[in-house]
Amino acid sequence: MKLNTLVLAGAIALPVQNGSDWQLLQYSSLVANEVSFSPQGMAVKVDQSASPIIYPLDSPKTVARVEVSGNLSNLLDLPATQGQKGSDDFSLKIGLVVAGDKTLNTFQRLFSAKWIRKLYDLAPQGTGVEKIYFLNAVQDESFLGQQRQHPLSELIFENNVWLLDESGDFSLNHDLENPQQVIAIWLSIDGDDTGSSYTTTIKSLLLKS
Repeated sequence: MKLNTLVLAGAIALPVQNGSDWQLLQYSSLVANEVSFSPQGMAVKVDQSASPIIYPLDSPKTVARVEVSGNLSNLLDLPATQGQKGSDDFSLKIGLVVAGDKTLNTFQRLFSAKWIRKLYDLAPQGTGVEKIYFLNAVQDESFLGQQRQHPLSELIFENNVWLLDESGDFSLNHDLENPQQVIAIWLSIDGDDTGSSYTTTIKSLLLKS
């Protein structure tokens, strides 16, 4: 167990006040977010930018519920329907990297994007991944409940489970219809597609079995 991960009764509290076990990655073609950690939590400053934030779990965990609290400085500038081309930005997406049997062979690794290689590297030796199952916060209430496989990758599945349509503090939770075997958390907070600038601060993030 990682030293900074707090295990509660039936829950794991991720250390959003401490960045030592988080992995801050960068897409080759995009400006990266500015991520900082403090007693107030993880602050993700977006300035027309995007970059993955990953927390590998020490072993696969059964996750049935996700709870998150934080603060949003201001809303996204959405020129069109959120999630579509030109507006595919979200102020909060919590991705569950689900264990599975998909792996990359040597040839596939050679020609895969860096983020895809990283995704497969998260799987324990001798195993693989199934997908990243994203729980999305949307700005339009009519989008709640919509689900999709992302058009850019068969590895990404999204479920719009939260409404985040105003700035300020938020407290959100979601019970998964089917508990998942999770090997890592993959946070996606971006503004590159819409040219948005804002800060999402995560004050607490709980995974419950």
